Amino acid sequence: MIRKFFEFFYIIIFFLLIGCSPKEKYSKEIIEIDKLILNTLKTNNLPGISVTILKNGKNIYSKGFGYSDINKKIKILPSKTRFRIGSFSKTLAASALMRLVEEEKIDLDVSIYDYVPDYPKKRWEFTSRQIAGHLSGIRSYKNNEMMINKNFSSVKDALSVFKLDSLLHEPGTKYHYSTHAWTLLSVIIENSSDRPFLDYMQTNVFDLLDMKNTHAENKNLTDIEKVNYYVLDSTKTLIIAPEVNNSWKWAGGGFISTTEDVAKFLLAHSNYEYLTKKSINELITPQKNIYGESTSYGLGWRTRYDKKNNTLIGHTGGSIGGTTYAFMAPHSNTIVVMTTNLSDASFGNLPNELFELFDF
Repeated sequence: MIRKFFEFFYIIIFFLLIGCSPKEKYSKEIIEIDKLILNTLKTNNLPGISVTILKNGKNIYSKGFGYSDINKKIKILPSKTRFRIGSFSKTLAASALMRLVEEEKIDLDVSIYDYVPDYPKKRWEFTSRQIAGHLSGIRSYKNNEMMINKNFSSVKDALSVFKLDSLLHEPGTKYHYSTHAWTLLSVIIENSSDRPFLDYMQTNVFDLLDMKNTHAENKNLTDIEKVNYYVLDSTKTLIIAPEVNNSWKWAGGGFISTTEDVAKFLLAHSNYEYLTKKSINELITPQKNIYGESTSYGLGWRTRYDKKNNTLIGHTGGSIGGTTYAFMAPHSNTIVVMTTNLSDASFGNLPNELFELFDF
C-alpha cells in the first residue's frame, strides 16, 4: 500500500514538473533578475532598459523597466519597443553576407573590386573577409561624424563620407575597428544580390527570422514602438539627444530593434536554423592578422570570456541615444539581450551576473 502511494506521489510530481512553464521553473532566478536590473537602472541613471533572456531555446524572461519617454511616462515593452542597436547592426548584416556566400554569389577572399569596380583605387586591394573582420585598413570615425544629420539616398551615396581617404595600413596587418567599412560591405551585398541593401535585409534576414520589429530607422512609429533618445549633460542630467540621421551607416550601426527580435536572431544562429554550421563557424571564429595573431573578432561577431573562461559570442552596440548588449553562452545555452535609450550607457556587471545565474 505504501509502495503504491509513493509511486503515485512520484507520478504526480513528474507531471507537475513537466507541466511547469519555463518562467515558473526559474521563478527564483527571475526574482533576482528584477533586483539586479532595478539596481542597474538606478545606479547608472538609465532612462529605460529592456531585457530578454533565453534558456535552452525558451524565452524565460522579457521585461522593460523605466521609460521609453520620461515625460510621457511611456513604459517599455520588449516585444514592441524599438531601440537603436548600434553596432549589433553589423551582426545582422554579416548574416546577409553569409547568405550570399552560401549562394556562391560572394567569395570572401577575392578583391572587393570584383563587386564594386568603381570604388576608388587604393594602394592595396582588400577583401570582404578583411572588411567584415576589421582588417581592411578603412578608417573609423573622425571629427564629429557620429553626429551626421544628412539623409543619404542609398548605401552607394553614403560611401562619399570616406571613400576618397587612404587606407590606414596594409590590409591584414592590423585590426582597426571601422563602421565605415561596413557601408562598403553593404554595397557589396547590394551589387551581388542585385537588390537594394535594405530590401535584401528585409526579405532575406528579417522576414525569414520573423523579426517583425527590426528595420532601418526610416519609418514612422507610434509612441509605444519608439523611444526617446537621451544623453547625459555635464551635470549627469538626462536630456534629449541631438538629432542624427543614420542612413550613412545602415549596415554598420543604423538598425533599430527590440530585445525579443535580437534574441530571436541569436537563437536562430545557435541551432543552425538559418545558416549552415559551416557558415556560423565562419562568422564566429576570430580572425587572425597576417602574423597569426587573433583579433577576438570574427565576421561581425565578437568573442568574449566569462570569469570561468567560458566563451561568449555576440556583439555590443553604441549609438546616439542607444546602448546594446547581445551575447550567447553556448556552454549553458543561454542568451542575454539588453538595450537602453541612453548614449554611452554602462550596464555595470549586469551581463555577467545574468549569465552566472544560468550557468548550469
